Amino acid sequence: MSRDNRPERLSHLVKKLAEGKARPEAVASALVEVIHRGQPTAQILDELVGSFLELREAFKSKPLPPGFPLPALISIFQEAARGFGIDPERFHGKLLERLLGETDSGEDQKSSARSATRERVLEAALGVFSEKGFHVATMDEVAERAGVGKGTLYRHFANKETLFTELVRQRLEELEMKARTILDGQDDVLTMIAKYIRVYFEFFDRNQRLYRLIVQERHDLGGQVQDLYLKQVKRRILVLRRKVLEAGQKGVLKPLDFETVFYGVMGFIHGIIQKWLAHECSYPLADEVPSVLEVLFHGFVCHPNLEKP
Repeated sequence: MSRDNRPERLSHLVKKLAEGKARPEAVASALVEVIHRGQPTAQILDELVGSFLELREAFKSKPLPPGFPLPALISIFQEAARGFGIDPERFHGKLLERLLGETDSGEDQKSSARSATRERVLEAALGVFSEKGFHVATMDEVAERAGVGKGTLYRHFANKETLFTELVRQRLEELEMKARTILDGQDDVLTMIAKYIRVYFEFFDRNQRLYRLIVQERHDLGGQVQDLYLKQVKRRILVLRRKVLEAGQKGVLKPLDFETVFYGVMGFIHGIIQKWLAHECSYPLADEVPSVLEVLFHGFVCHPNLEKP
């Protein structure tokens, strides 16, 4: 059985234990496999308690079957704690603390802790994926980098693909929010375009690893990433299209096909970012904004009235 299936194995064995079809020793063995030994003792204790509470949740929706060996299950966690050098009384104390903390007043703290853990995992995934590549990287490496156990990781993300998708979606959400502020404003269309390009460059300047990850995985995951990006862009594209149309009616912009120009401009912008990457990001990407705007708004021909060759 693969390492990535260990949390599922533990849940399966506990169900078998409840049905009288598995021995406590087998469940104990699976529990030890789920917990990552390289963690600090406090983290291991949190993992043990979290696993116990997770198993309890699994049986909340239905009554415990007759003869359910609950004492045996508690003994399993006691012995697991002892195997990690943790006194069973300390395990019981931590478990009691968590159980007493499960009140309405504690929900905000629990939610905050979950959010912090989730963000730590996403940041670790970005580092591991960008360094090793999506297909080579493993969930074990992400868990180790984030300082969490495998059980915690899988409670937040079902698999590596889900983790990657959420990583890209969340990071691009920041860009979309800034775009929304610009495009919902009252500036003229040229000012909006200039502001958006600057925000776009500044975003990827701050998120170099994200852009490199998107580039290096474009063949296998590029379509998936592009779909995520376009979904966010299309939320604002109707506003931009309307403002461009109004500018065309006023003679500010030429009456060109909107989508052709839009995708052409985005291709030009990404070409500039590729150049920046080729120079090892040795200068602020925003330094390119004046040249980009000059080309977009005025072209690069000095005497546009010259006859065409």
